[in-house]
Amino acid sequence: MSDPDTPFRSLPSAATAPVLSGIRQASSATKIDFGLLMAEAEQESGFRADAKASGSTATGLFQFISSTWLGLVQRFGDKYGLGALARQISTDSSGKPVVADAMARQRILELRKDPKLSAALAAEQTRLNQRTLESALGRPASNAELYLAHFLGASGAVTFLKSAALGDSTAAADRMPEAATANRAVFFDASGRARSLGEIYQLFSDRIDAEAQRFSKLRGADAGTGDAPSYVRSLGFSATRVNPPIAAMLTLFALTAQQPPAARAGPQRRSI
Repeated sequence: MSDPDTPFRSLPSAATAPVLSGIRQASSATKIDFGLLMAEAEQESGFRADAKASGSTATGLFQFISSTWLGLVQRFGDKYGLGALARQISTDSSGKPVVADAMARQRILELRKDPKLSAALAAEQTRLNQRTLESALGRPASNAELYLAHFLGASGAVTFLKSAALGDSTAAADRMPEAATANRAVFFDASGRARSLGEIYQLFSDRIDAEAQRFSKLRGADAGTGDAPSYVRSLGFSATRVNPPIAAMLTLFALTAQQPPAARAGPQRRSI
């Protein structure tokens, strides 16, 4: 039986070695909290690199919509070896990123299914959002607030957080109707009652902060450090150092074997 306190207790089988190592590398490169990136990936896609939302263009591990992804590739493409593609993205008169060549546009958007690149650009976006939030709020941003910025956009999160801080009891759906339409499970409870700004903030805080803290415990035990977790050693591998690819494979095998079937199904899009 698995330890109920282990950070792996509900990790879906979709969290493959490339997904885990991609998130770990993105965290190391940007200094964005590994636990936060894991919590975002779990919440957004259930760690499925090819996840596709039914009601929007959101795709991939971090569920980037098309316009956001194009903007990030345009800004960070050179850094990640995508300079040629990045230079095909321009900005129209309204500030929206566009690609004249349809085939090139599709190629760029398909890259959202690359877990390593998706994690890298999610971390870059989080770093940008962190600067915006902390400048606007005048204090450090929590993991839940950084996720709100991913969820609503940085400016939307600033508006949301400032209103919530004032004790605004307005239904959040009235403040942000487009976001509410795309994410009904967040803005309305099971009975259909509209949640207030404060209620949604508490939902995010309870879920994201707790999950980020839990996932932070597995940093260094996922894919790539070579330190075999105790449950992998219990399989008979007693060495304290294990070849990283083998360690990752054994870890994923153990996680999948320990989970009940229901735990292996990916969660619905952004259902807090």
